[in-house]
Amino acid sequence: MPGGTDTRDTDAALEEFRQTMRSQGVPGAQLVYAHNGAATLYCHGVMRNDAPAPVTDQTVFQAASLSKVIGAYITLRLADAGTIDLDTPLWDYWPSQRIKDNPQARTITARRVLDHTSGLPNWQISPSNPAIDQTPLQNRFATGARFGYSGEGFYLLQRTLEHLTGKRWEQLATQEVFSRFDMPSSHFMTDHAFDERKARGHGKDGTPERDRVFGWENTAWTLVTTARDYHHFLQRALYRGEGLQPATHALMFTASSNADDTDTPSAADPFIDWGLGVGLQNANNRPLVWHWGDNPGFKALFMLDPRSGDSIALFTNSDNGPATYKQVLRRFFGEGDYPAVDWSSAQD
Repeated sequence: MPGGTDTRDTDAALEEFRQTMRSQGVPGAQLVYAHNGAATLYCHGVMRNDAPAPVTDQTVFQAASLSKVIGAYITLRLADAGTIDLDTPLWDYWPSQRIKDNPQARTITARRVLDHTSGLPNWQISPSNPAIDQTPLQNRFATGARFGYSGEGFYLLQRTLEHLTGKRWEQLATQEVFSRFDMPSSHFMTDHAFDERKARGHGKDGTPERDRVFGWENTAWTLVTTARDYHHFLQRALYRGEGLQPATHALMFTASSNADDTDTPSAADPFIDWGLGVGLQNANNRPLVWHWGDNPGFKALFMLDPRSGDSIALFTNSDNGPATYKQVLRRFFGEGDYPAVDWSSAQD
């Protein structure tokens, strides 16, 4: 991957990046920084604390909720194709048995899922529980009333799109995203061909987590990828809007909800809105697009300047990952406040 800065600057940035990770007890990490149309890849540490294999550009990480942004892009692609209307209730397309006894949930639309105003809980049941597809959904509040971050909403939307297209989510993601944007290491279901390249998650004390196998796709949290793959998605799908009509692309970056969850208030709330599938930060007179990821043992973050195209994609194999975010952002995006980090911490 071509370097985006002078070699001496790149070397200094790499050392500072690694020192930041070491100082917070993060065993391994990948970062791709894009600037002025070029990108630099930084790697740190080991894939797991109890083995010497280093993190390389080929190491795959759990992306956690960065998965949702790919789900949003696929939804908008299908909206452009006329497969789904953003404001038609999902129930009208597919009568999911999970919401048949919930009149509020039967009014949920794709737009209400993408801006997190569906009213559904984050998870009604653990998303790794095979009973998820048989578990009725209950609303936390009336659909459309306010913001409330929900993985269940994205999973309901995924199942609806699978029904409409007749395709499994892995097939849809490969067709609409992975093949289109040169993402050969990305998948939503566990692929054992990547076992030797897979990072292991770690708790805050550095203890390796048990290996997780994703037996079925869930666009809210099961994406496994590399920083390089995700960088391609950020630059081509989000920044350039490839594959989307201009007006549809603009919807992603237009505030659709104020991102104020009254159950988890934060001092950062005034600086954060939500577009269709992505967070919007407006601070320091610089609008930025972002999302965070939080799986046990894996933490991730991306940030994109929609005006310049500068971006970072950061993946860590540690629960300590969020403690590094502000220092990484200030090193690569400049000094200033990053209320998105505080906002996401309040959600976790």
